[in-house]
Amino acid sequence: MKIQQILDNYCHLYGVNAPCIDYAETQYFVTISTDYTSVLSLRKPSKLLGQIVGNAMRRGVVLYVKNGRATLLLQENWRGLWAKLFATKSRTNNTPEPNISRPYKSEIFKTMQQPRARKKPAKHGFECTYRANTSMNLLGIPNIRTAPLAQ
Repeated sequence: MKIQQILDNYCHLYGVNAPCIDYAETQYFVTISTDYTSVLSLRKPSKLLGQIVGNAMRRGVVLYVKNGRATLLLQENWRGLWAKLFATKSRTNNTPEPNISRPYKSEIFKTMQQPRARKKPAKHGFECTYRANTSMNLLGIPNIRTAPLAQ
């Protein structure tokens, strides 16, 4: 039987209209339930699409069409199809391994140590302006800069 005849039979059985199918597609799922019919194309297989198809199997009938051949998805063949299309593939060992050798702890400390912030030199409470120097000279207090060193 042709795919359109199979879909018409299932749609007549469930009492819904047949979906419009793009025959240029090579792989797709057709979900048929009492409420609606839909066509899910399999351009990029993803885990979400697999979950949608699995939930549609609980509500009604799901047909998997590949290269013009339709197969009814049951629980037995669904597990194999899930493993083939939707399960995550393990990585091959062609990729180079990352360099996981760690430097010595002292090198880690030096690289992670933050540089000290640059500060302007502090005056430490002494006001070294012209006005302050002249007032100290008038009071007779020896200036720090001009006072002779005690011997």
